[in-house]
Amino acid sequence: MFGHSQRLIKIFSLILLTMLFYALARAEFLVWNWNLFHSKSFGDIFWAFFVGMRFDLSAAFCGVAPVLFLSFFPWPARWNPYWEKMTWGIFCLINVPFLILNLVDTEFINFVGRRFTYDTIFILNEAQGKMLNFVGSYWLLFLINTLIVAAFMFLAWKLVHRSGKVHWQSHWQAWSAHGAMVFIALAFAVIGIRGGFQRKPINFVNANVFTAPLLNNLVLNSTFTFIKSYGAKKIKHEKYFANREDMLKLLNGSRVGSSLDKQGRPAAPQNIVIIMLESFGSEYLGPVDGETRTPYLDSLMKKSLVFEHAYANGRRSIEGVAAVMAGIPALMSEPFISSPFTSNYFLGLGTLLADKKYSTSFFHGGHNGTMYFDSFMQSAGVEKYYGSTEYGNSADDDGVWGIWDEPFLQWMLTKVNGFQQPFMTSVFTLSSHQPFKVPEKYVETFKEGRMPILKTISYTDMALEKFFKEAEKQPWFKNTLFVITADHTSLHYRPEYTNEVGDYKVPLFFYHPTYKFPKVDTNMVVQQIDILPTILDFLKIPQKETNYMGSSIFVKGDKVAVTFNDGIYQLLANDYRLRWVVGSSEPEMFSINDRNGDNVLTEPAARKAELIQKLKANIQYFNEGMWDNKLYYPTPAR
Repeated sequence: MFGHSQRLIKIFSLILLTMLFYALARAEFLVWNWNLFHSKSFGDIFWAFFVGMRFDLSAAFCGVAPVLFLSFFPWPARWNPYWEKMTWGIFCLINVPFLILNLVDTEFINFVGRRFTYDTIFILNEAQGKMLNFVGSYWLLFLINTLIVAAFMFLAWKLVHRSGKVHWQSHWQAWSAHGAMVFIALAFAVIGIRGGFQRKPINFVNANVFTAPLLNNLVLNSTFTFIKSYGAKKIKHEKYFANREDMLKLLNGSRVGSSLDKQGRPAAPQNIVIIMLESFGSEYLGPVDGETRTPYLDSLMKKSLVFEHAYANGRRSIEGVAAVMAGIPALMSEPFISSPFTSNYFLGLGTLLADKKYSTSFFHGGHNGTMYFDSFMQSAGVEKYYGSTEYGNSADDDGVWGIWDEPFLQWMLTKVNGFQQPFMTSVFTLSSHQPFKVPEKYVETFKEGRMPILKTISYTDMALEKFFKEAEKQPWFKNTLFVITADHTSLHYRPEYTNEVGDYKVPLFFYHPTYKFPKVDTNMVVQQIDILPTILDFLKIPQKETNYMGSSIFVKGDKVAVTFNDGIYQLLANDYRLRWVVGSSEPEMFSINDRNGDNVLTEPAARKAELIQKLKANIQYFNEGMWDNKLYYPTPAR
């Protein structure tokens, strides 16, 4: 074999090695998260691995492209030792971080519900100073992954450095043979990166071979999702409706009339307290097999206005905060708070309450700067931000994310008691988050049960009980509306939630110690972006301009919720749901009870057509609102 051509053979050996380790990372992903996959059939898992090879091939070719290009040049034979070292160094410099990304996603998938993408890179800022804690919490995974990376680098060196019978002739036959192999290698590289011979290169949409997002994430690899998301156009200028009024009338915010008009609101000025619970999916509340992890919240819900079909507007904390505090859903890949659109004109809750002389604040026990919450609160018109810096006692820090919920909620009360009324304050808890730790004194009190998160759910429930017991003693308590929800869902442990509907089901209820709520349809669809207009409705604060995507829970109507994740739109109504993969011809419709998507429906055709129009209206409204900086229109007359 001619020496120049053997270099090409070595590069293709590195491609095969990369694919092998991507398959190994996928196997680790499966085994580590087996509690999520155990209900899936062997056939589906096998097919996910098989289809995943296409994405592995594309990612592997992308990762070796620079060294493949270098191998095209017929370097002299005496340079071969340098070529080997340079090739190995460049290969590892590019591919070791990508492999680590895939291995990290083994656990990271449980944070955000999808593979790592470029827009998720802001998470790395949150990990600064926490790596030792993560290593301590996931030491077994860290040890296994360290060995995998070391083996990858060692085998790559052996492949590049291996010797054989090589002829370094320079006559025209050698050059011709090398030229032919370069042409073949180029052809394979183009086909490999494109993922086949189809007209368009493969993208996220090609991984949607299952209705279960978890299996589709098993198909993908994190190198592919990172590369494909880099520089990708965030949202498109969709134009489904030429007439703006035709679009607006299909949105939740076009509903008029209020059931509160019949009963009236409290006469005294009302305070608002919003409680966002970290990772509290609906499945964690209430009894399961005769046991409850949230005894206090269960008791509070019995005295509250509780909505059975409440949905988060995103899968990440940064998205939940934007939805609750500004009424902006997560209908694009990048979170609004960290996107260029955050400089758009928008009306946050603090801004809307400022004219009524409300003092406004936001509490989060995380380290200041986390998820840009402090900066975003300024944009949302919230006057004061209280984080771990303001708390000022590192002894109560959990060592990873910030201040434990119990002491932070008590400290919050001391601040709230000094606020001028009326006030609006919000608190975002943090203890029910990976790595799911509780204070040392509660290690024996709160047990994991089926999942590690459950002990932190119980801990936060206890912290909330102590918070409310102290709050009840305060003079402001009787004139306060409490809004309780979650930022997003987390790990599933109840089978009925392990699907695209369960991925968004969060608690949402309203508690007032003295006010009797009017009769409201608690079975209607509600979502996080409904919280802001509900508060304004309750406080009798009219607005000249409105974000039509959300609406007050006191306004009746056939409402829907719309979500977006990994190129899939989902519309959730009371009776049916739509699933629309970006790039496919039209949405699929399922019964709302068919959460696994086992039976695609075509009837009733009229209802399907109506819901498709609603979905398109939401997509166009949001995308135009972002690109054209026009998320608000005149408020419809009541």
